[in-house]
Amino acid sequence: MHETAAQRIRYGRFIALGFGVFCLLLALNELLGGLNLGFAKIPPRWDPAVVTFPRALRAESWFLIAYAGLLFLPWRRITSAKVWNRLFVVLCVASLIFAFAMISEVMAKNYVAQAAGMKARIPVFQAVLLFLCLGQIPLELFSRKPQLLD
Repeated sequence: MHETAAQRIRYGRFIALGFGVFCLLLALNELLGGLNLGFAKIPPRWDPAVVTFPRALRAESWFLIAYAGLLFLPWRRITSAKVWNRLFVVLCVASLIFAFAMISEVMAKNYVAQAAGMKARIPVFQAVLLFLCLGQIPLELFSRKPQLLD
């Protein structure tokens, strides 16, 4: 493997760790009903007055914490191929569930906006999160098996 490819994989791993931290903060923000940092108040993503199924939001928040835990795993240090393969399948399934959650969130926000007689915003935030979560699959695959890049 070329040095530039290895360096890009390392940068991708740093992005994955940052994404994990962001997922963790996103989940904590939702579980705590918003964060008050003193100089700024960060509201939850969903207005509590609009949410009709808060258990789903709590489940999504706990899923985000578990997903962040998957991203924090030391993937390159796992020596057992059997363990790595099983964890990789779990990561693939979790990434697909994350993508489903983001698509469902966009659909729900469109429904809420339509019910209020408004037009929904463009889902840029969810699109970026969708891109990042699906990018974890090839990142971990190629960091474990770099010969597949050639």
